[in-house]
Amino acid sequence: MKYLIIGASSIIAQAFIRELKAQTLAPEIVTVSRQKYLAQSSSEHFPTDYSIESTALIAKTLADIGHKFDQIVFFNGQLHNGTYTPEKRISRFDESYFQWLLQCNVLSQVRWFQYLPSLIDRQSFAKITIFSARIGSLEDNHSGGWYSYRMSKAALNMATKSFAIELARTHPNTQTILFHPGTTDTPLSKPFQHNVSSDKLFEPEFVAKQLYQLQQKEMLDKPVCFVDWQHQTIKW
Repeated sequence: MKYLIIGASSIIAQAFIRELKAQTLAPEIVTVSRQKYLAQSSSEHFPTDYSIESTALIAKTLADIGHKFDQIVFFNGQLHNGTYTPEKRISRFDESYFQWLLQCNVLSQVRWFQYLPSLIDRQSFAKITIFSARIGSLEDNHSGGWYSYRMSKAALNMATKSFAIELARTHPNTQTILFHPGTTDTPLSKPFQHNVSSDKLFEPEFVAKQLYQLQQKEMLDKPVCFVDWQHQTIKW
């Protein structure tokens, strides 16, 4: 089984890699992340800044080597930093924050989408998993707010669905999954954990196990599904 892990330096990604090694006999793991070195995590590692040029170069290198992956997982995603936080009201909408989230939560993934068909065998039963969030669901939006983050995740969901439909024409056995991990104890959720009950705040190891189990299933919604950590379908 050959894995391509993008965003591999995240806490959940590292937990997932540990889960793979515990559950799978000698998995071949190729990692991509901003960190220069992840030697203990993978067979091959490619540092990146997620730019157009960097993505194209890594994808070409992988294709030239002849890599064909069974599982491709995107762990990329941002919510806040020292400058930006979610806007609760439209009066606080910050266009620069929105542009930053588009780069982190949409374009970093879509740039890779352009090259994935060459990295998957046309007849293989492969899976592509992209970390998303329930907050990107149109039907599930009952509270409003968080404008930039909601829009970035909704855009990611739409891009992924369109890509999955297109990919199915040439790779009919490939399943694409949008995965909502729930609120996980990571730096991304840290400023907002005071509003989360203890039974809804998950350890990265738990999310990694749920994701691994999900990937062993035959998904009914093809070519793309949107599910949470319980493997329950989320409305688009």
